[in-house]
Amino acid sequence: MEQLIQHVINGAMVGSTYAVVAVGFALTFSVLRVINVAHPEVFMLAMFTGLVVVQALTQNFLIVLVIAATAALVAGLAIERAVLRPLRRADLLMPMIATAGVSVFLQYGVQGVAGPDELRFPRILPFAPLEVGAITVTSLQLITFGIAVLILLACSFYVRRTRWGLAARAVAERPDIAATFGVNVSRVAQITVGLSSFMAGAAGVGIAVLYGSAWSFVGLLYGLKSWVCMLVAGNRHIEAVMLVGIMLGILEALTTAYVSSSFRDAVAFVVLIVVLYKRPDGLFGSYSY
Repeated sequence: MEQLIQHVINGAMVGSTYAVVAVGFALTFSVLRVINVAHPEVFMLAMFTGLVVVQALTQNFLIVLVIAATAALVAGLAIERAVLRPLRRADLLMPMIATAGVSVFLQYGVQGVAGPDELRFPRILPFAPLEVGAITVTSLQLITFGIAVLILLACSFYVRRTRWGLAARAVAERPDIAATFGVNVSRVAQITVGLSSFMAGAAGVGIAVLYGSAWSFVGLLYGLKSWVCMLVAGNRHIEAVMLVGIMLGILEALTTAYVSSSFRDAVAFVVLIVVLYKRPDGLFGSYSY
């Protein structure tokens, strides 16, 4: 039983990161009606920004986190202004193809600068093990998990309790009617992409610190799984996306422990196929388009 709890805890740690990136996907897709394929590369850029800050400036985790997440926010806003905004009213495939091009450019651009191999990310947080019986959790895991939870709670508060969050929900529901009532749809879209990018940047730093590495193609795997989380949950309730992200991490950990690590990355797509076969709009519903 204690071993099972250990696997559940480990899975929840990773799943919280899936949840952060997946919520960013859900917000952008709901408000802009576009698929931002470059979103995972914002996650990756934050990793390397954090690595540069650690090597050249400071090893203070909070400073690294803020600078890297801010860099991700700037990158996200640049993508929104240069690619997403001009194509927002185009066919769904147009922004998808355009951002896929941005994604490939960023992947190989970073690879050209940093090289094709994983780079070691210095350990800038303590790694003290905390034991409760046979269950072990490190202080590093707790800190990164806590940051992910705080980000998710702040995002939920923004969507449910703030003026711009309510405007984002109105645009997601009916952008034409929201605009008629005076909502600045372009500004809402800009804020949404900025928030999503900041969240992805924070998640990127957390993963880099947790696993001690940064890689130019890391965004591909995390992006696919986060996208699956959004499709499985549906994009109507971001809390549902958070829950599915954490549950996916737990399911992967249990698959690795009790089945085979070879099937770990296939779990997300098996779940996606089963859910969409039964509920095409996701478990908790999606906005109509």
